[in-house]
Amino acid sequence: MKSLVRLMALAGVLIATEVQAQVEVTVPEGGRVKTIAKVENGVLGVTNSYTRLRGTARECVGACFYASATKTRVWFCRDTDCNLDCSGRDPIGGC
Repeated sequence: MKSLVRLMALAGVLIATEVQAQVEVTVPEGGRVKTIAKVENGVLGVTNSYTRLRGTARECVGACFYASATKTRVWFCRDTDCNLDCSGRDPIGGC
């Protein structure tokens, strides 16, 4: 019984742990591409943003990979980075 309780507690900690990875690439005479992958509460969220060199608006594309479906969202941000929230039924894009 004690082993089962410990195993359940460990599983809860691992599921609640947030993991994030980020890659940023500058394309000469094109712009900047930034990809962020984040696992939060067992849901994988991937955000790609593209910023043209001559502009400040970011084109954002996000995808949430739920256990039963994948849902996407497209939006724009002016002066800040793209943020993706996968905690609800549908992805929420923000800046």
